[in-house]
Amino acid sequence: MKIKGVDLKDITIRPLPFPFPGRKSMGPARTLRPGRVKGQRSFGPSGAKAVKGIRIKDRDFFLTLFLSGFVLGVFYIAVFGKEVVHNTSLLSPYFFSKYERLEFAPEELFLYALKARLSTFLLLWLAGLTVFGSIAAYGYTLWIGAALGITMTTAAMKMGFPGIVLCIAGGLPHFILYVPAAYWMLKRICEMSGHQDRKLGQWNSGRKQLFSYLATAVFGILLLFLGAFLESYVNPFFLKPFLKKL
Repeated sequence: MKIKGVDLKDITIRPLPFPFPGRKSMGPARTLRPGRVKGQRSFGPSGAKAVKGIRIKDRDFFLTLFLSGFVLGVFYIAVFGKEVVHNTSLLSPYFFSKYERLEFAPEELFLYALKARLSTFLLLWLAGLTVFGSIAAYGYTLWIGAALGITMTTAAMKMGFPGIVLCIAGGLPHFILYVPAAYWMLKRICEMSGHQDRKLGQWNSGRKQLFSYLATAVFGILLLFLGAFLESYVNPFFLKPFLKKL
């Protein structure tokens, strides 16, 4: 369509800037990338972890798994294990009478605790070299919570409140070391397992990652030695005075 020789197709209609009172005139509109709003972080491979308010911290996730396992352990004993708890001799007067006359051999207890802790740690550490490391770490956290829930529920049903105190005394002081050390080691195992398809594919970064993971193993073993020492040589001093009052 033409108006006095002017073709309307050649005319580009643009909106006029509208001045707001008390504000500067708006410049040309900026083009935003699709799927991204100004001031909002992008959702890359770890986008969900980068959004404030949505990110679940590793500490919170491990704590959630542990508490879930603890609740499952309590539920299992409360519903399915009542007869087993009442029929077992564990935490009974007969058990404590034998336990009080038991002579502690710290060196044997040290070797037993160290062997048990090291075997579990090495299996988890080796799992971290595969894509199944995170699953193993999460499963172990859930299992530890369930085991603690079963133990404390059994003690509470057999002895009442003193049974819970006994469980706490039985974990001192080595659990003060084991808890943060276990969290640190499990977190490193998950990090190593998650890098199998990225950093380990490159020679330089992969070599640094492996050296760092080997250092984790060495430091973890040293922590287990210290924990086994506390468990075998120091823990009896916390446990024996309490047992005499039962």
